[in-house]
Amino acid sequence: MIDYSKELMEQHAEIESMIMKLKRSRNNYTGLPEGSIRVTASGGGQKQYFYKAKGSLNEIYVPSKNRDFLAKMIQRDYEKRSLEKLVEMEKRLDAFLKKYDPMAIEKMYTNLCEGRKAFVKPLVLSDKEYVQNWMEEHQGEQNPFPEKGLYETEQGEFVRSKSEKIIADTLFKMQVPYRYETRVKLDGNRYAYPDFTCLNVRLRKTMYWEHLGLLGDGDYANKNFGKIENYEHHGIYIGDSLILSFETQERPLMTSDIRRKIELFLK
Repeated sequence: MIDYSKELMEQHAEIESMIMKLKRSRNNYTGLPEGSIRVTASGGGQKQYFYKAKGSLNEIYVPSKNRDFLAKMIQRDYEKRSLEKLVEMEKRLDAFLKKYDPMAIEKMYTNLCEGRKAFVKPLVLSDKEYVQNWMEEHQGEQNPFPEKGLYETEQGEFVRSKSEKIIADTLFKMQVPYRYETRVKLDGNRYAYPDFTCLNVRLRKTMYWEHLGLLGDGDYANKNFGKIENYEHHGIYIGDSLILSFETQERPLMTSDIRRKIELFLK
């Protein structure tokens, strides 16, 4: 199963941040009377505002020109309700995270004795099994018109540039399964051969990586912009399933940038 722990923790942090922000903003309403604002609309659609003090049964009409008072009262009410809802969400998320175990079904199979495993087809493959199957399904070095690679990577294939070697070796060191120049079917007899085909193991999602190494060259840039358009025409979009890296002669590739992209898209 896909492990959404990272996304859930990010959501939890966002909720926590909003709760803290709303608690701090209480100071903005010091001295504001307790009570509420009721809003109605006249027959002509004109908004009318009425203030009712806490514990009172009577309402006082508030002219719309008293915008500062109305804005603070209505904003405070909005923030109070939002805070209550966020606290409730945080409690529910805390309770869920305590019991959330995306590995539960995988453990069910792992914990079986060997005699039972022999008769069971697991519902969920382990990461190791999934990666092994993925690597078998995605064979590399399939470009029918390859240029001879001069740079051997840590994984053992030969790539054509130092920058491609940097990317390949960083993927390898960060334990991201990848293949070099695998064949990707687009439509009909059309194929693409992305520089790298990578697997986000946590999400079990295949991603494609193109490195544009000569963007300072106009002809090269135009050719590769066409390649990117072709990817998107076939549903492979930048930031979704397509990763791009760039360099020019004046701006060489930085390993730190590659690591950030890997953390963002492949971890």
